[in-house]
Amino acid sequence: MSNNGCLQNILLVEDDENDIFFLRRAFKAAQIENPFYIVRNGQEAIDYLAGTGEFSDRTKFPLPCLMILDLKMPVKTGMEVLEWKCQQPVLKGVPCIVLSSSAHRHDIERAYRFGANGFVVKPLSIEARTALARTIKGFWLEFNQPPLACIEGLEQAMKFYARMDAPSFAPPE
Repeated sequence: MSNNGCLQNILLVEDDENDIFFLRRAFKAAQIENPFYIVRNGQEAIDYLAGTGEFSDRTKFPLPCLMILDLKMPVKTGMEVLEWKCQQPVLKGVPCIVLSSSAHRHDIERAYRFGANGFVVKPLSIEARTALARTIKGFWLEFNQPPLACIEGLEQAMKFYARMDAPSFAPPE
């Protein structure tokens, strides 16, 4: 539950069934009740975020308020998802935590350069995964203020951003 009173949607982008199972288990142990959507490759993540193809119904597949992203996936990598996402003005504000088995400095630096908000090496024990889930719940789902696109929907956010970018006064003549 967020401090704005609504459940925020989580998008998990992960291809490993074991990681999905253990993350669900950790979220349950941390009492995270937020809607949890799963896509299994980078292209599905892009389609979900763009609201295209099978994910075109935003009532069934709402824009997430948090994305948890693996880097090493089929079709398109997590890095390609991040690179695409940072080019989408309305989606730039959707927080993304990279959850990877890699701790390579190059991957970490690239992920942050492409807009990741956090980079976590996948914990091995269920206790550590539960601790991570509690941290996600506390910071990202309770204290963090989500972007407008997550709260009011993509169309309303685009209208708001368009007004924000428009000049608020007439230029001098």
